[in-house]
Amino acid sequence: MNSIWNKNISLFSQRFPSLAKELNLLNMTEPEFDFWEVLPSKAGELTAKENGLLLHSAYNPLREAESAVKTIKSENIWAAAFFSMGLGYAPLEYAKTFPDETIIIVEPSPDFFFAALKYTDFETLFKHKSLILLLEAQLQEVTALIEGSAGFNHTAVIENKNQTAHARSYFDSLKALIERNKQKVKINSATLEKFSRLWLKNSCKNIKAFGKLEGVKIYTEKCPPDLPVLLVSAGPTLSEVLPHLKELKKRMLIVAVDTALRACLKNGVEPDFIVLTDPQYYAWRHIAGLKSPSSVLITESAAWPSVYRFNCRKTVLCSSLFPLGQFFEKKLGEKGQLGSGGSVSTTAWDFARLTGTKNIYCAGLDLGYPRSESHIRGSLFEEASHLSSCRTKTSEQKLALSLFSSGKESVFDYDGKPLFTDSKMKMFAWWFESQAQKFTEVNSWSLSSKSFAIPGFKVKNTEELLNLKEAEELKKVFFEAEKNASTSMRTEYEESFNRALKELNEGFEELYSLAKKGQNLCSKMLSNSNPQKEREALKELEQTDNLILHSKQKEAASLVFPTESRLNKIFEETVFPQDKSKALFLKSKIIYTELLESIRLYKKYL
Repeated sequence: MNSIWNKNISLFSQRFPSLAKELNLLNMTEPEFDFWEVLPSKAGELTAKENGLLLHSAYNPLREAESAVKTIKSENIWAAAFFSMGLGYAPLEYAKTFPDETIIIVEPSPDFFFAALKYTDFETLFKHKSLILLLEAQLQEVTALIEGSAGFNHTAVIENKNQTAHARSYFDSLKALIERNKQKVKINSATLEKFSRLWLKNSCKNIKAFGKLEGVKIYTEKCPPDLPVLLVSAGPTLSEVLPHLKELKKRMLIVAVDTALRACLKNGVEPDFIVLTDPQYYAWRHIAGLKSPSSVLITESAAWPSVYRFNCRKTVLCSSLFPLGQFFEKKLGEKGQLGSGGSVSTTAWDFARLTGTKNIYCAGLDLGYPRSESHIRGSLFEEASHLSSCRTKTSEQKLALSLFSSGKESVFDYDGKPLFTDSKMKMFAWWFESQAQKFTEVNSWSLSSKSFAIPGFKVKNTEELLNLKEAEELKKVFFEAEKNASTSMRTEYEESFNRALKELNEGFEELYSLAKKGQNLCSKMLSNSNPQKEREALKELEQTDNLILHSKQKEAASLVFPTESRLNKIFEETVFPQDKSKALFLKSKIIYTELLESIRLYKKYL
């Protein structure tokens, strides 16, 4: 056994030198592990038991590994994540069969990984082109690496429950986290498909302002340590805090989401910051007709264009979530990244964190239906339900329909009492939970015990905050730091913007020409049956694709290239020829056609 151990440790140290040094592996003698019973299988290879449970087949572990790898593999799978691995047969089989694909091995208890190194030759695995080893990794680190490699939808998870029994809680939590992330990716992709044209139109109309306005990065770590932030969302329990809002503003910075602005102003309070990042028209409606001259508005490049005319002290921008804004930001300067968990409240919380505050108090962050209400009374949502109500369809009926429609779930508030919520708000709650785990230096508090209980958040009574010292001087320090950090508008802005726009348009022209060439060739070959011509055409298409993907205009290509979900939807609705070459030409033609249409849209709106 010694020779296998020594060989594996040597290979491990060559592949992961920093980790080997940290673990002092080269000086480690072969360890003894008593958690496995290792014995021969019927076919001759070793198998193992742990607490009486077989980790591999008692008959043929290698064939079992081949079957497991074959079962999970499809054309949409480009990587495999192994949750623990027993003696390592499955990742070894994957490495042999798919030498160019990513392999991720997750093991929270390193002893179980190193035990396998005593019994199995891992040369093929340690010399694999793309191997990621996650020992004792935090759950968020694992999901981040999966997302950053092949992505959740293209990574197969291979788990043998007997092999993960030693860390059942860890792997169950990891699977739940991956499923949440998959759901988030699905929602984001669907949203992108639904609103992409709107975002493009808005971004094109706003792009000059996007280049000129300052970014939220001017507030990074500018908050004095003793200055807390009050996050004002539009949930029903905001009504408990509104009577005290004027006094609270003397003691902390107030960051209000767009849906809560109307309620704040009705109570005579202009927030220090207002956050509006949703590009849709209805988001603008939340602040339409209002003014808040002492507030700073935080928005982004794809917001409804009228947002940029809102009457406030200053408008600043966060980094864009959308392709066109990201392109110009790369050329003209970064604005400052804010997290997006799908809700404006998640963006507002992340802005509060960005300021450097140590305490974020959340009012109206209910993420459910306390008192069977959906929003603070007087909000645009609530008023709209009354305006559209009639004798046969009252606002109360609409709320009841919302509360008891499919998808509603029961969770618990901070008092441990049941609370209705839905899958979307549960997703927001998970985002807050993950941020609380990630940024442990920030304390987050709910000002109502009737809200969805977010793990990592605590409850604080509003009356307790009224006992805090007034912080007018600290707020002055904060806004003085804002002035000092503000960047003066660059005199060369016009030139830089025009240069970036010219570069983009030139990129579109080049891409359009290449895509048109590819589309025409595919059309020609769909009516041609000459095998020699087909081979020549395939080579030409490969060259065209390489020019698109590797040209200096690849940034422009990333803007207009159709999304994977969009293409998959079209492919599912298309009847492809039985002939493989013809099917390939038709698939390529569809891609080129979508690319051409996307370029036409960009050129039209720009």
